[in-house]
Amino acid sequence: MRRIITTLAATALVGGAAATASAQDYQARATALGKLYNTRVDVKFSGHEFRQVVNFLSQVAGLDILAKWNEQGFGEGFDPNAKITLELQNPAALVTVLELVMKQATDEETTWVLGDGYVEIGAKTILNKEKYVRIYPVRELLFVPPRFANAPQLDLQSVLQASTQSGQGGSGSGNIFRNTQGQTGQNQDEGRANEGDQAEELIDIITSIVEPNQWESLGGDGGSIRYFRGNLIINAADYLHRQVGGYPFAPGRVRGNASAAAGGAQGLAHAVPTPRYVTLTGDWGFAKIVDIQSSAIPVLVGGRVIMSDDPPGN
Repeated sequence: MRRIITTLAATALVGGAAATASAQDYQARATALGKLYNTRVDVKFSGHEFRQVVNFLSQVAGLDILAKWNEQGFGEGFDPNAKITLELQNPAALVTVLELVMKQATDEETTWVLGDGYVEIGAKTILNKEKYVRIYPVRELLFVPPRFANAPQLDLQSVLQASTQSGQGGSGSGNIFRNTQGQTGQNQDEGRANEGDQAEELIDIITSIVEPNQWESLGGDGGSIRYFRGNLIINAADYLHRQVGGYPFAPGRVRGNASAAAGGAQGLAHAVPTPRYVTLTGDWGFAKIVDIQSSAIPVLVGGRVIMSDDPPGN
């Protein structure tokens, strides 16, 4: 069954930097992701079977890790008896350890996907069978401001001279624009790129950077992208969505927040974001006005400078 997830990424790509749902709405998924990132594991495997390694990591993190096994010993899937040898000098994040041991367990390209309270690991060819649709608003990424070929130029020097003459009894007439005689009175837009062409360029950037072998347009079976009325509609496996837009509840490096380190969804909302995956998101998408204050500005009147907040008559 396919799920449809709509995300809001107004000034952002792609996908879901800001989402319509809060972290609490994804509690089980957020908790599982928090354990992946924040559980530190001491690793010393010496020829251990892969099934034993997965069970050990699952118990340490208190997280269900479901592996796509190849019980028959042929075809796709992990060999549960594959030998794992890995020793790290310092404790490492669970997600890092998983990625390292999966590389030893098979020659296939492997990854992990997030479920509702669990993590699933396997070959990409197997995980590609489970896709869902996510919608990414990207129209603001495609906006190109107009450029005018014959806009008039400001001539502040003439204005200042005219103001000085006015203060000395002169006529004080002046034009703020320079060389306006040759203007047609109508600015000409140099023209901008077609929105559809820009959308295709954006799709090409994504598919050439993020898992280029997995997109259907490039011969893979992991996912597809289409553009429709300001939105990218992506039907893909979870790991592709993760690399395109990340998770709206993704944790980061925690600063003095014990609940986040424990994998709690409430704690994740206050964690410091870590740019682990590709994103074109700008921080301004989260800005808000907290205060408005008036400021005095200098104004040239009659050859002298006064402040805009000076009392009348000064």
